[in-house]
Amino acid sequence: MRKLALFLCLVMAGCAKEAAPPEPIRPVKALKIAPSSATAALTLAGEVRARFDAPLAFRVGGKIVERSVNLGDTVRRGQLLGKLEATDYQLAADAQAAAVAGARTEARLTEGELQRYQGLREKGFISAAELDRRQAAADGAREKLRGAEAALDQSRRQVGYATLTADNDGIVSALDFNAGQVVAAAQPVLRLARPGTREIEVGVPESALTLVKAASGFLVTLNAQPGHAYPGKLRELSAAADPASRTYAARISVTAPPDALALNMSATVQLLETGQPAIRLPMAALVSRDGVSRVWKLDQASATVKAAQVTTSGISGNEWLVSGGLNPGDIVVTAGANLLREGQKVRVQP
Repeated sequence: MRKLALFLCLVMAGCAKEAAPPEPIRPVKALKIAPSSATAALTLAGEVRARFDAPLAFRVGGKIVERSVNLGDTVRRGQLLGKLEATDYQLAADAQAAAVAGARTEARLTEGELQRYQGLREKGFISAAELDRRQAAADGAREKLRGAEAALDQSRRQVGYATLTADNDGIVSALDFNAGQVVAAAQPVLRLARPGTREIEVGVPESALTLVKAASGFLVTLNAQPGHAYPGKLRELSAAADPASRTYAARISVTAPPDALALNMSATVQLLETGQPAIRLPMAALVSRDGVSRVWKLDQASATVKAAQVTTSGISGNEWLVSGGLNPGDIVVTAGANLLREGQKVRVQP
């Protein structure tokens, strides 16, 4: 029995001293990095717009009886653009004119009575209280007349609002009304683009905001004018994204002849070189921990990886733009980085 116990103890001791299995070499993909331009790959599609382009609308609602312009027409300030049926507004103005006439008659009557009662008061035939009542009636009639005249002026303005005219010279760049259509007050019916400066309107994706803000300039090409390119600069960038497209509206001012840019012409905008090199890495190459971005550098001699902290300057497409922490020639793990640890051996797959 004693020999059996001794044998079991020896077996258990031998099992406890078995070496742990070697850690498997993890397969990864790696990339030898090189500098490239931070903006060379960004191209945006846009359209030619007028710098000053405002929607126009009737200030009252109603049925359209006349449309006097067509899309693309050049109009002058004060030119007729469209008319609403103004019968109801004219009837309201006529009724208010009658109210003014009645208020004016009442005011004259109370004013005459006030003058007579003032004479009677001077002779002592009426009391001061009675004169005060006549004075109040005359004052009320005058205020009533003033209010009726103001209402008449407003009614006449409503009649005038049934006619839409151009506030400035311009070109009809959009049109959305026809005779017989019923529109509401302040509903945009056309857009009037002022002559002069033309710009390119583009939608900037969220990933390219940093690049667009830092760009030294842009190169604008028009699909209708192959072989021609014009320099441009960022003039305006929206602070909020469009809820539908999730892009940020931007305006690029263009240095080009006035007749070269036709409204709504399609254009292509490219970012010019910034002169500041950036290293491009796939999105999976960066690992963020505790708010710090890191990559795994590969030591070819030992086939191990070492974490390196990096700084980024933005995103271009599906790539990070690394501005610090790496040098050209470094080998960085681009796939499987989130499963690695310091000093781990790896095997690079083709």
